[in-house]
Amino acid sequence: MKRIIISALIAISTPSAHAETYNYVCKDGGRSFPLKVDDTQSTLEWKGTTYKIKENEDCAKFGWRAEKDGTSFNFCTATKGYAGIEQNGIEIPCDLKRR
Repeated sequence: MKRIIISALIAISTPSAHAETYNYVCKDGGRSFPLKVDDTQSTLEWKGTTYKIKENEDCAKFGWRAEKDGTSFNFCTATKGYAGIEQNGIEIPCDLKRR
């Protein structure tokens, strides 16, 4: 019995081997662009550029602050797969890509 309990505790405390990756489709200027957040690597890919990210507490639900070479923006999530980019007063809507 002890062995089962110890095995269960180890399984619970061991992090998952798969990465937390979120794929979105964002509409900018009438065109669709993929956006990928890799939470384990702390990166966000958008329009061919990879940004470093950190959690952003200013988002209503959850989100990240993306930064690279003096450029930065917020990527905030909402409910039911909706998210958005907020940069320089402009909002770009995004939807979680369904598998």
